[in-house]
Amino acid sequence: MMNKIWIIAPIIAASLLIPSVSSAATSATFTYSLNNGGESTSSALLKEGTTYVSASHWEAAGLQVTWDKLHQRAQFVGWGKSIIVSIGSTKGVLDGKVVDIGGSPFQFKEQLYVPARFLVKSLGGETVSWDAAHSVFKAKGILSYASASAKFGGLTYSVDKTLGKLYVTDPSGKTHLLASLGSELYDIVNFDFKKSPAGLIYLTISDIYGEPHINNKWHTLVIKNGMVIRQASVGYHIRFGNNVKMYDNTLLLTDGKTLRLIEDGTGNVTETIDLNKLGGEIDKYLVEGMDDDFLLIRPNQKGILMLIDRKTGAKTLLYKKLLNTEQQEYAETNDIPFYGDNLKFIKREGDSLLFKNEYVRDGTIYRFPLISEG
Repeated sequence: MMNKIWIIAPIIAASLLIPSVSSAATSATFTYSLNNGGESTSSALLKEGTTYVSASHWEAAGLQVTWDKLHQRAQFVGWGKSIIVSIGSTKGVLDGKVVDIGGSPFQFKEQLYVPARFLVKSLGGETVSWDAAHSVFKAKGILSYASASAKFGGLTYSVDKTLGKLYVTDPSGKTHLLASLGSELYDIVNFDFKKSPAGLIYLTISDIYGEPHINNKWHTLVIKNGMVIRQASVGYHIRFGNNVKMYDNTLLLTDGKTLRLIEDGTGNVTETIDLNKLGGEIDKYLVEGMDDDFLLIRPNQKGILMLIDRKTGAKTLLYKKLLNTEQQEYAETNDIPFYGDNLKFIKREGDSLLFKNEYVRDGTIYRFPLISEG
């Protein structure tokens, strides 16, 4: 689980026009823990008996900031959270209600500082203690309000990244829960919408995360008449291929271990395929190509692309058939950035499948016949 909270210099700094009023402030320390685990420490200021911290903590919690230059007012908005504070004012707005924030926000070294107790409360946390001898303000239970959104078909789809929940908002502003994704989302979230010929929506929500970004998780959902009728999630480590989404009138859903074939229009499951059994490796598989007579799968760890004959179940390791001896050895032994070949399926052409080798990138097209020649 990722527990890092990023401290970002607020973008409003350049817009603050009035001079700093913190000349009487002294240094302090802000120590806090996150609700989902992890601890962090940052600098703070003590002014007239009140501890102040940088408003960038709101941005780090996933809120987006806008600055009203005329009124010297900052608004922070995220999923289910809205905060407004003004320089010099002891009043603020928390989730639509006017409240006393326990101090007056001010600018110091091109950052906006706000009362620590109010910031902690606004993020669902709890003040633990104030160590006057060492000027340490301690808090716990800080929540994240990070979210990601995309529009499709006149609707807005939003993910609460902390709770892993997907919401949809109609043009009137009415919002309802569409699905639970089953896990927290961490970092780079993208939406991909596909509409099937029969009108189903195939939504893929991807999340690339880690330090460095070596984890790749996909949440896939099939939506019919505004309701999720099928869904699956799969995570891969280091590998970043693409699972094929559909062929002919069939949609594909995988959790890496099984593959479900979904009939377009009805959403009925027509077949469930055991990928571990077919591939012979206990692993999570990518599904990189499919038709009525073949299936292309790749285990995450070993990374060798396999062709499965759907009629007989026979397995072919394509790199053995398509690559030369040197390239085969490289596919078997290279571990940077991952093990395996880098054959990429291009398309079907009659009774042949066409591939390219992305390790070489010399323009060579490799042709594999589905029907034995000679």
